[in-house]
Amino acid sequence: MKHEVSAEQYSALRFERVWVREATFVDYEGEQTPGSARDFEGVGIQIEVKVVYTEDGERALVTLRASLEPPAKDKLFVKLSASVEGAFTVRQGTDPKLLRTFANVQAPVLLVPYLRSVITGLTSQSRAGAIIIPPLNMVEVTKAIQAQAAKATEAPVTH
Repeated sequence: MKHEVSAEQYSALRFERVWVREATFVDYEGEQTPGSARDFEGVGIQIEVKVVYTEDGERALVTLRASLEPPAKDKLFVKLSASVEGAFTVRQGTDPKLLRTFANVQAPVLLVPYLRSVITGLTSQSRAGAIIIPPLNMVEVTKAIQAQAAKATEAPVTH
């Protein structure tokens, strides 16, 4: 099945480019046996999303960062984190408010494959072996991040 995409089917938003912002991998020093895919089931993943807008509100820089921690019992690696950043804009004549919703929910989803690639590339030739970030429900992850941020701003100030 084929379909030629028409101009009307393009989004009002543009994904300009993506780049690696940070990549850190510190392998465990000492005796270690090479890892297998099963070893990575207990790896903890912490996701951070940061969105910065230009003054005119027509461009968003979205940073997606993952920090991974090995299971406490395993010495797979000491430190593993990476972040990618993407630039998103609205097409001319589009309401910039559309970008705000998109940047906070959909842009992180689009950045996951790039982040996954960086993590896998960093670890592919290590003793631990290639670590692949599993499929994530990024819509739920971003909702949880937004809820945490809202809760932090609602916290009463104590003196």
